[in-house]
Amino acid sequence: MSTPHLDEALGPVADRDRILADSLLDLREAALQRRDAGQCLQCYFRIYGRAAERGVGPITPLRQWMESHLEIVARDHEEQELERVPLILESESLEDFCSGMMREFRENRCYPQPAIELSLAFKTVPAA
Repeated sequence: MSTPHLDEALGPVADRDRILADSLLDLREAALQRRDAGQCLQCYFRIYGRAAERGVGPITPLRQWMESHLEIVARDHEEQELERVPLILESESLEDFCSGMMREFRENRCYPQPAIELSLAFKTVPAA
């Protein structure tokens, strides 16, 4: 994970609202360690909600970073990967995002499995 690109996305948000420091640091740590993409999304929506609430302006660089580094993975009950879908952050909250993704998969996908699991993952880094 490229630290300068992530720091460029987080820096402007940190400069505008110091109260977000914990969420920003949690997101940064999870992203750099590539250990919990779901935590990154939770932090993003905490940051997004706070920024919207305080009118501190758009967090577009952070959104772009998230969308370019994370994706949604659908798996069957045996944990076999079915599909990877780009992350698109157009929702106002984590709950809206999750509901929208579940609706998308119910209405626009057809898998033979009776149930699928959706999770968030870091995109695979191509080998050099």
